[in-house]
Amino acid sequence: MEQYILEINGLIKNFNRLRVLNDVSFKIKSGDFFGLIGPNGAGKSTLLKILYGIVIPDSGNISINGLDLPSNYKKIKYSLGIVPQEDNLDEDLSVNDNLIVYSKYFGIKCGESRRRANELLNFFDMGEKKYSKVSELSGGLKRRLMIARSLINNPSLIILDEPTSGLDPEYRQNIWEKLKALNKNGVTILMSTHYMEEAERLFNNIIILNHGNLIFNGTISEITLNKKSLEDIFLDIAKN
Repeated sequence: MEQYILEINGLIKNFNRLRVLNDVSFKIKSGDFFGLIGPNGAGKSTLLKILYGIVIPDSGNISINGLDLPSNYKKIKYSLGIVPQEDNLDEDLSVNDNLIVYSKYFGIKCGESRRRANELLNFFDMGEKKYSKVSELSGGLKRRLMIARSLINNPSLIILDEPTSGLDPEYRQNIWEKLKALNKNGVTILMSTHYMEEAERLFNNIIILNHGNLIFNGTISEITLNKKSLEDIFLDIAKN
């Protein structure tokens, strides 16, 4: 029997009279690298903000690690790693202190948080930046630090909202390699992107949203078998 780390059924969200998510349902298996794609205004960020606990849905059921959201969010947050699209690092703190301070939200003891911070900074090739101020980092290094911070609590699921947006190709590919390594080590990943090459190189399974509607739910290989690329699908969306 397959284990699902995330299950969403009949998710609906309206903002005033605008329906931004319309009866969205899908499941993510434990250990998957799952993609959320769609054009601007498709509802991707709203969906992720619901999973973050920032936005409350109007109807539908969400289960993460077998617990219902939003009623169990305090318990659920300990198993989540969250990387929002917006940079929300503390510019006044060092790279290391951004990780240490964040670990306190999860009740991680000082010695353990220092150990995890060192391990994560080394994994993301940022050990030499340990005592640098965040304000001194490039955009690519800030994104790496945000991903490192999301892992401080050893989450079983990390959720990333377009983590490579605006980065140059070298930084983007570096982050791809780190995310693939994390997934290979058993971390389940849900990630949104608008880069088609990124989706085709990283994701096992995907959903495609358009104007809040789920228009595809399956594997990258299923699209390839139908002799279509993600670019073709997006062109079809634009025509409609």
